Amino acid sequence: MKTFLKLILFAFIFSGCNQNVNQKIENAAEKDTITKTKKTITEPVVDSREKNTGDLDQLFPIDILNPKSKDVFKKYGIEFTGNCYACDLAIVSISKKSFKLTNVCDDKTTQEFEITEFSGSDDLIEFKTKQNNFILTKIDKAPVYELKITGDTLKIKNLRISKFYTTQKMLDKFEEHDCGDFQG
Repeated sequence: MKTFLKLILFAFIFSGCNQNVNQKIENAAEKDTITKTKKTITEPVVDSREKNTGDLDQLFPIDILNPKSKDVFKKYGIEFTGNCYACDLAIVSISKKSFKLTNVCDDKTTQEFEITEFSGSDDLIEFKTKQNNFILTKIDKAPVYELKITGDTLKIKNLRISKFYTTQKMLDKFEEHDCGDFQG
């Protein structure tokens, strides 16, 4: 008799589990089709500032590692000190109306500046804030950009601006030092 009761109890538990799994699968499929039908594609409105800042959402700091190299990916590379030891380099973001610095190791450490004037072409972008003028020049097709700043000195704790930058998608192709025991 005990074996029979255990068998019935096991059958109820097993059938209950199967129903929940089937319901979850049906609910997931139903939600998936609902989301797919609600999605629409719209063309973004792009003004002249956005056209010139397409790849400049996030520029990552690099440095000259081997000045004699002809290969751009060996000539420039990820700076060891700013990424591994001091952790004080700034990622540069240029958007429609602002210039933002973000620490490479801590994305909560930021400083943002309002852009007051902006002009640019494919290889040269100039913009101004209240205190500074910035010139971002594409010096290699990789791309490698050189950033020049005139006006007040920008010395912000843990947001050191590098002289050279590249895009996030190309960063992995550049030479990189192993940080070893460092936390960067």
